[in-house]
Amino acid sequence: MNNAIIGAAPTVPAREIGIVTAEIKELCLQANRTALMYAIEIGRRLCEAKSVLPHGEWGAWLRDEVNFSQSTANNFMKLFDEYGSAQISIFGAVSNSQTIENLPYSKALQLLAIPSDEREAFAKEVDAENISVKELQAAIKEREELRAKQEELRERAEEAEKARDEAERKASEADELKKKLAEANDRYMKDQAELLKVKENLKKAKADPKIPPEKLAEIKAEAEKAAKEETEKALSLELDSLKKAVQEAERARIEAERAAKAANDGLAEAKNALKTASPAVTAFKALFDVMQDNAAKLKKRVENIRSEDPETATKLDAALRAFGESLGR
Repeated sequence: MNNAIIGAAPTVPAREIGIVTAEIKELCLQANRTALMYAIEIGRRLCEAKSVLPHGEWGAWLRDEVNFSQSTANNFMKLFDEYGSAQISIFGAVSNSQTIENLPYSKALQLLAIPSDEREAFAKEVDAENISVKELQAAIKEREELRAKQEELRERAEEAEKARDEAERKASEADELKKKLAEANDRYMKDQAELLKVKENLKKAKADPKIPPEKLAEIKAEAEKAAKEETEKALSLELDSLKKAVQEAERARIEAERAAKAANDGLAEAKNALKTASPAVTAFKALFDVMQDNAAKLKKRVENIRSEDPETATKLDAALRAFGESLGR
């Protein structure tokens, strides 16, 4: 009896689950930070090794001495260059970003795709610390697509502006040509009136017996010459040319307006696409896809249990439904 009492392990009072949970989370943060710092220090020394090795020996040294592939070594050196190049002593501050310091090596490596001046804000936006690597990759990809859409939006806006300017220019040219055509028509009508007056004078001269034949011939020749010159000048040359120019200007105006409309439609479409693009939304979508996949697996497990234990399967079904309803609250 006494031996049993002596050999029994002392009873340890159970601690509150909240305290245990908090300690686990803190330890995970410390482990992540330490892993990242070690990776940075490995990168520092790889950079040093590469600088002292003779040319052409880098690949063989990696393979034979440290058993690293080129891509693995490059990743370590990138981490050092981006996060720890300012460090002097081992395990100095990774950066001024608490967000980055708390991330594991794999996520810090993924975030190298983000420019350094935008990295911390992006990590906070997508909650990089609490999403999976897959979700972080999806958010980074979405960011790249978002930037591409922004660039497309900028180009569409420039195209729309140029198209509007071109449409206005073509419309102005068409209006100017119409004005010139109207002025040419006015001149032509005046010339025709003058010609009619000359013809009337010629008719009167023919009926007047007092005008000598030679004077009559001179008046007639003058009238014919004026008619010919004015007709060729006003009708054949200027008027026809202006009419064609007006037609071409109208066609150009219509095409320019159509191009401006298409550019504006494209601009509106790009703006709408931009509204729906968000790295945070993409991270949610990735998490949602994982949740749907897990839900399908859970349902399958319940069906497998149902054949052996219908009562338990019914309870599990109820648990799944309750979980689904809790998401909608």
